[in-house]
Amino acid sequence: MKRPWLFAAVFFLAAFLSAQQPQLFVPSNDASFTITPKQKAYKIGQKIEVAYRIRNTSNAEIFVPRTVWDVKCGNRPHVSVWLEDSTGKHIGPGGWATSCIGPGPVDKMSAAQRMEKDAVLLKSTAYIDGTFDFDTKIFMDQGLKPGRYRLEVGFSGWKDDAFDEAQTLSLETMKHPFLRGELTASHPIELTR
Repeated sequence: MKRPWLFAAVFFLAAFLSAQQPQLFVPSNDASFTITPKQKAYKIGQKIEVAYRIRNTSNAEIFVPRTVWDVKCGNRPHVSVWLEDSTGKHIGPGGWATSCIGPGPVDKMSAAQRMEKDAVLLKSTAYIDGTFDFDTKIFMDQGLKPGRYRLEVGFSGWKDDAFDEAQTLSLETMKHPFLRGELTASHPIELTR
């Protein structure tokens, strides 16, 4: 005799229990990201000063990057920046070159110890503000000319697949999830001679 209700009960119980398991990483849509250049116009070759805000838009507490630089090696950015001209051409770095020669003090820490330096816990609706500079001088050879541009910024959380099993277990001791993926924001800006 078949008991379909028993199968349905087991299925719903399993679904309920898996939904109750805390997530170690949450998607980027659990936060918002906005940017504001300090000025409306900058001279070509001048550093563009940008203020940013990351806000927790979820109903739970989450960890987000504390600054634009990851503490591991001291040089992995959480921020990527480029300009888009009126034709849609992107002007900016092709990537970040980073290297770490030998293990540093951060490499000897557990993942949780490192995240205590690299992350900040935001309650629901709370935010963190920060600033960074975008140096236009290094992109003059890419055809940077006076005109209107759109400043585009990507702010990256952590990659969940970048942590091994031991690191994952270490992160679980922090009791709240970490932001993964990328948030993007843009703002119009003018460049002059």
